[in-house]
Amino acid sequence: MARALTLLLAALAAAAAQDDDFGFHISDAEYYTMPKLFALDEYRGCVARGLGYCVGSFDLSPRGAEAAQMFQLMQRYSANWVDRFNHMRLHRGVCLARRCPRPPAAGGRLEDWFADCVNATTMADYNMSATLTTLEYCRGGEGAGDEGGAGEEHRAPLGASERAAAALAAALLALAAVSTTLDLTLPDHNRKGMQWALSWSVVGCWRALLATPPVSKESDLRMFDGVRVICMFCVIIEHVCWLATLSYSSDPRYTEEKRRETDVMLMTNSTLVVQIFFMMSTFLLAHKLLRARRRAALPLWGTFSQTMLNRIIRISPTYWAVVWFAASWWARLGSGPLWTPLVGAEAAVCRHKWWTHLLYLNNVVYPDDKCLIQTWYLAADMQVYVLCLALTLVLTRGSWGPRRALPLLAGCLALSLAVLAALAYAWRLVPTFVMHRPECIRRAYHGEASFNVLYQSPLGNVPGALAGLVLAHTHHLLLDRGFKAEEHPWFRWSSLAAFPLAVLWAALSPRLLGAGPPPRAAAAALAVLERPVFALGMGVAMLGALHGVRSPWRSGLSWAGWAPLARLSFAALLLHMPINKSVVASRLQPKQLDRFTAVFEWCGVAAISYLAAVPLALLVEIPAQRLHAALTRARAAPRVQPETNNNTVEKTPHT
Repeated sequence: MARALTLLLAALAAAAAQDDDFGFHISDAEYYTMPKLFALDEYRGCVARGLGYCVGSFDLSPRGAEAAQMFQLMQRYSANWVDRFNHMRLHRGVCLARRCPRPPAAGGRLEDWFADCVNATTMADYNMSATLTTLEYCRGGEGAGDEGGAGEEHRAPLGASERAAAALAAALLALAAVSTTLDLTLPDHNRKGMQWALSWSVVGCWRALLATPPVSKESDLRMFDGVRVICMFCVIIEHVCWLATLSYSSDPRYTEEKRRETDVMLMTNSTLVVQIFFMMSTFLLAHKLLRARRRAALPLWGTFSQTMLNRIIRISPTYWAVVWFAASWWARLGSGPLWTPLVGAEAAVCRHKWWTHLLYLNNVVYPDDKCLIQTWYLAADMQVYVLCLALTLVLTRGSWGPRRALPLLAGCLALSLAVLAALAYAWRLVPTFVMHRPECIRRAYHGEASFNVLYQSPLGNVPGALAGLVLAHTHHLLLDRGFKAEEHPWFRWSSLAAFPLAVLWAALSPRLLGAGPPPRAAAAALAVLERPVFALGMGVAMLGALHGVRSPWRSGLSWAGWAPLARLSFAALLLHMPINKSVVASRLQPKQLDRFTAVFEWCGVAAISYLAAVPLALLVEIPAQRLHAALTRARAAPRVQPETNNNTVEKTPHT
């Protein structure tokens, strides 16, 4: 009864002070008197000696008036859930025999020993009881087996999927060896009709990787390579910090205090650059079709099917190979106290929903189960690409032109924003910065409607894709009218200002909501507008660059050296998360996160990801494209007149 009264008084006091809690601050001395959020005992020695190791999360509740006062402090501090962790929930990795050398009763479970051990510790230190809420795993050591979680997967016998993946890797290496030998030894007069056999030539693929991109007189698109690489680097640094928050943190106080600083808000909101990927993808699609329409009418179904086939060939082999690796071999390649909850659990999800990746439905089927979380973009991009391809083909038929198409595209964009605004308000959706809050990251956005509806769904990314179509049609309208940028100073200065303004928007837009949990209407408005406003700024900047407006960033992004890195960016997108997560999951102690650590790990993860992307591109991505091109030329050859050089297949660009 006394304990219940104490808890009730603490709850009433917390409720009464709730309005002030969002801005509630405490000193370092007060902060570090609270129970430590994350702790890991020694792992390898504990497991090797069979002492029992468990990892899990515990919810606290106070016992006594002094503990209730401390608990109220923790509640008030955690009330600002946008910027802070939940300090009423502890996360522990415990070596049981060392921490609590009282073995369980005969036949007792390690899980019970774990729960009793942590509860006894928190009662002794803080007079608070700890209730086990999430058990990641318990491991008894060599030969003792596991309870409550998956075992160390690298000890299990090889399955059929792993054997098949290894066989595929061996086959690719063999193909590369044979094809390269033929490429180096086959005389030129014998190569005709044998291009398909040379598709896996490492020498030929290397030449394709380093090839200079073509330059069109009417549209210089070289800057897109630089944009693609820079945006990929933005994604990597955000994921470096994201994984540090997902893991156990050695100093969560640092994360909580720095979240409202401008550079941290810019880093957190750097995922807005994904809208640039959507824009570039649909811009290049519409640009190619609008150029083709100038030469001849486009057959509707033939163009649709060929464009989609090109795109699937471009993306799928590499994508499916990485998903297969994640579902088979990934979990065997490391160990550590957090390897099972971070890597083993994700590998299990990949084994469960691999087929959704094959169908590009992983962002809408089992959306709360994350396998290679970054691949939501590939599914959403494929989905909106189909829609934008069909819409563009309709707009290229009959009397439709860029001038007439723009009002329809603008109307579609406005309609999509209206639908998103209604959903955002009705379902209390929040913008990117609020969605990337600490506790939401720690549960990998499980059950987070803002992530499922706004962030990774096709509906939430339709505005960015439509912005790419608007950009392409505006560009061609200006070309048709002979627009000269140097004759219009307003256009030049608008395009020059648009890029820094878009960056400032990404960095400062979270401040529009103020500190703490945001108001419902304001959060919904920013959640809907933050992506279109960012896309608008980047679109105006790109339009100026396409029409010759000179700027330092246009010159830098048009450097020819970006082209090989841009071709590797797709493989780097797929690989950087498994690489980074493996490093984080292998750590034996909670991870430190600060600016210097983030920058150094960013550089390391980016470098290793692009290096690992080279063999993936040379053995899978480029050979698949070369084989498709060779077979397409072989089928088209009988229908081509001897004097006509019509063998070039234009690939659908992909970001």
